[in-house]
Amino acid sequence: MRLHSQRQTRRPAGRERAEAGFTILETVIALCVALVVGFGAISLFLFSASFNAGASDRARALALAQERMEGWRAKGFSALAESETDETVTLGDTAADKADARDFTVNTRLVPDDAGDPKQFTITVTVAPVETGGRFTANGVMLMLVRASDEFGDE
Repeated sequence: MRLHSQRQTRRPAGRERAEAGFTILETVIALCVALVVGFGAISLFLFSASFNAGASDRARALALAQERMEGWRAKGFSALAESETDETVTLGDTAADKADARDFTVNTRLVPDDAGDPKQFTITVTVAPVETGGRFTANGVMLMLVRASDEFGDE
């Protein structure tokens, strides 16, 4: 039986250099690229969160405007008179764990088409958030309704 030598053989110097791994410069460059990509993702996340909050404001404003417009449609024509009102309405929950309350300005205008004996009114309801807080909320929503009397003729 022949004994094998226990002596370790050295690798050639050229192969040692090829298997050394990443240099510190390559690691720093890779971290900088990952940092730039990460900041881009964070900015997209913040943009989408702000845009979604603005969409929520628009949806609430539209629901409030529709509610007010339905109230005017339910009233009799004789109850309509030229007017303009402004009010502030708070929508949402004010509880500490929810805290999604928002203030909206509601402007309602009733304008007769004929000042003498009106047979037709234009009703405009505009709802806009009081404070946008950096959200992507434009000027709010506006609904218009033309309401006509059911009477015929000049009398």
